[in-house]
Amino acid sequence: MNIFVTVGFESFPFNRLLEAIDKGVSEKLISAPLLIQTGHSSYQPRCCPSKRFLRLDEIIDYLKKSEIIVSHAGVGTTLLALSLGKIPILFPRQVKYHEHVDDHQKEYARKMKELRKVLVATDESDLLSKINDYDSIVARLHSDSPEEKPASLKDHLEERLSGRLKEKERGR
Repeated sequence: MNIFVTVGFESFPFNRLLEAIDKGVSEKLISAPLLIQTGHSSYQPRCCPSKRFLRLDEIIDYLKKSEIIVSHAGVGTTLLALSLGKIPILFPRQVKYHEHVDDHQKEYARKMKELRKVLVATDESDLLSKINDYDSIVARLHSDSPEEKPASLKDHLEERLSGRLKEKERGR
């Protein structure tokens, strides 16, 4: 298994991700063996193998075996991939496509990219490009040194939460 694609366990469908991967395979833009975990999505891939849900131990096994992990920007999946030494490609769910209730995945993905922990695809063509150029992008990620060290994710979350609490207090 070279590529593992997961949409996580959200009750929302994530057809946009599945369609992009299926299109990439059908147009021969993706040639590596892969498996897609489709979750609650209504789109069923035509050109690649898929499973609706996997047990946690199966997900961990696929993550370990895969050279490339493509995922929604879920915290659990991202941290699991990182703990296995992988750099996932995150494709955040977006509220404008009715894939989630808000755009927290976009913000999380942006911050993780800032921390140089993940790759983030902003649209379908960017996703396919990142899959095809994965090795060279990851090599550059490791070789480039950031001009200034980004804040830790913990610091970022604490800053965001304290700002939201202050906004709520002002609104009272």
